Amino acid sequence: MNSDAEDLTEELPGLVTGADIQRELRKRRRAFLERTVPAAQEDCYIAEGWQIVRRNKRTIRIRKPKPQGQMLEDEVWTLLARMGFQQLSGGRQFRIPLSGMDPTVPPKQVDVLAIDGETAVVVECKASQNSRARSLQKDLNETRGLQDSIRQSIHDWFPDRPRVCFLYVTRNIRWSRNDVERAKAHHISTITDRQLDYYSRLVNIIGPASRHQLQADLLQDSPVQGLRGTVPALRGTFGGKTFYQFAIEPDRLLKLCYVSHRAKIDAAAVGTYQRLLRKKRLRDIAGHINQTGGIFPTNIVVNFRHSRRLRFDIAGPTSDEPTTLGTLHLPNTYKCAWVIDGQHRLYGFSLSEWGRRGRVPVLAFEGLDPLEEVKLFVDINSKQVRVPRSLLVELEPELTTEDSSPEVMLRSLQSQIALDLSENLDSPLFDLVATEWDTDGKTRPLTLPELATAISGSRLVGQVRGGVFYPGYLYQRDYDTTRSRASATIGKFIHLFGEGAPQQWEKARSAGGFLCTNRGVAALLRLFHAALQHNDSGAEGAGLGQLSADALVGSVNTLVEPVVGWFAGASDVDLNRFKGHYGSGAALAYGFELMAIAHEANSEFNPSGLEEHIRQHSDQALGYARELIAEIEDCIRMVTFSILKSQYGSDGNDWWRLGVPQGVRGNAAQKAEVSEEGGEPHQFLELLDYKRIAELPRNWRSFESSWTFDRSARSKSKRLAWMDRLNMIRNRVFHSGRRIVTSEEISFLEDVWQHVETKRKDAVKQ
Repeated sequence: MNSDAEDLTEELPGLVTGADIQRELRKRRRAFLERTVPAAQEDCYIAEGWQIVRRNKRTIRIRKPKPQGQMLEDEVWTLLARMGFQQLSGGRQFRIPLSGMDPTVPPKQVDVLAIDGETAVVVECKASQNSRARSLQKDLNETRGLQDSIRQSIHDWFPDRPRVCFLYVTRNIRWSRNDVERAKAHHISTITDRQLDYYSRLVNIIGPASRHQLQADLLQDSPVQGLRGTVPALRGTFGGKTFYQFAIEPDRLLKLCYVSHRAKIDAAAVGTYQRLLRKKRLRDIAGHINQTGGIFPTNIVVNFRHSRRLRFDIAGPTSDEPTTLGTLHLPNTYKCAWVIDGQHRLYGFSLSEWGRRGRVPVLAFEGLDPLEEVKLFVDINSKQVRVPRSLLVELEPELTTEDSSPEVMLRSLQSQIALDLSENLDSPLFDLVATEWDTDGKTRPLTLPELATAISGSRLVGQVRGGVFYPGYLYQRDYDTTRSRASATIGKFIHLFGEGAPQQWEKARSAGGFLCTNRGVAALLRLFHAALQHNDSGAEGAGLGQLSADALVGSVNTLVEPVVGWFAGASDVDLNRFKGHYGSGAALAYGFELMAIAHEANSEFNPSGLEEHIRQHSDQALGYARELIAEIEDCIRMVTFSILKSQYGSDGNDWWRLGVPQGVRGNAAQKAEVSEEGGEPHQFLELLDYKRIAELPRNWRSFESSWTFDRSARSKSKRLAWMDRLNMIRNRVFHSGRRIVTSEEISFLEDVWQHVETKRKDAVKQ
């Protein structure tokens, strides 16, 4: 291709290059529109939503956020500029004349056009303020009708005929399955929210080298132009698999390679397993390469994914040796070499001064299937850097074989269902499940491991007891059938809440939400299981096993409607009942809370354990617990002061000064000082302060007989452990969120009250 950018710009007006790209980049990266206008026009601009940034003598500087569509166009333009495309469309009204069309047909406005030495990317951007479904049929058909003309026009301008790619980038738009298939049929690539975020993050880490990942996605299996296709190599076998050992320039290898980052999450891509690159590690490796003069002796491990056998010309007569020297003809197409290990080394070279003139050693396998790639990746990384739990959950389905144990098969199935729910376009959880590199829990509040755990805890798919698999309501015939049925059914059930209580569902993306959280989804699935169990006429799964996803969800709709309605009208105060539980018990507790709401509307719905849960959370039980605790505290206070005054004397302040630890006295005095009601310091002691008083060495002998419940306990801490438990229960039953008291805890409080009341009466007698 002609490399003279200025000549090309003259042939194609509107393209910007070189320093002009940097100038426009600075404008495009701004989140606001800014302008300077006469001060006399201030009111007009304020009415249009502009804000004043600075006042001058006769003018004002104003700004306002860019419209959503312009924001997306600028984001995409900025991304492609940072990827190193040498020429880009200038301004927002860039137009391409249509070759071969009627001269009266006006040029086509293009949102973004980006060109480098090999490719021309024609981008259409579509954005929405809020996430919503939108038909793109008309737009896709229009693009299809103009593809040939646009492609020919670009080839007319550029004699070397770059490969023209058509790309739709969308933000906050949910694609229909028909539109996805339509785009594929029209050879139009797509990038949605998650992929756009992925590329933005990738360019932040590796800069222009990220362009190779984009080209691999857009031009898979297309020939790489102008790339020398042979290398001297050694061929051999390893574990029955053919491998090649060779050295190659890093920049040359980059054009062939593809790194299958899970961060991008492509449901159609089999065997995607790599973690996202780490910027610090890349810088460290690049620095090491520069210091060593381009030397990094460890192999980069790749796999040539293709059906044809690689051409290998043997250099000389064959021998009995297991390895052979010769010339390897590289496939020479985009995305032909999948990186299994060594992505940091490969991209580290691209950031060093040795990217073009250095050499990297490569161990290349031929024709490994995706599962073999995944196993090799896990084998390598299990001996090096620990693989994150989220990544293991994603990979688990790919590591399962037909002879796997019931536990492995069930765990794999549950992980696959979780993946489907996070990746399927029609799932209510699409783009709400964070990957390992996500740090913003507000936009993606769910995590894959917790989603898989929620499916497991619900027993909707089944459970394994004693090595035997017992199918659940969503299991049907085999692995693949169950996966499809369960994913669809769970999605439709959760959709009831997303559609019926949209404000609460969306609220999960900010502080204070519950439904669209890990614990919320886990609780919803437990409610679903309980509702199916209520409707089941026989043994679990017998009466419902053959119903479709729609029929299964429809069968519980009457039971679930009151719960959906409760959330639709719930206030922030109402949602306090879904706070305070943590750990593995949270899903169980919150599941019962949902069942309790359904029970209030239909008393016949009474799952096992619900009555005990309701009793534990009843106002009557909580009120009784509070009364007991208040009386216990009064008794402890009176007995403590009586013992101290008996030991140190009741006259003056000696009992307080000598009997109470200095830290406890200081805290109590500080509370008395800031209290609006005032009072003496001893009136501000807390429950555990009385424990600290009793366990003081000079006090313990006086308190030992009064505060010892368990005479078999040898240590002081064990004899006073009842105070710690009492304090834990006290904090919970007086807490505005998790207010619960069990039958066993009520019995404990009654025993404590009887004991301390006896000690109080003894103190009064003295």
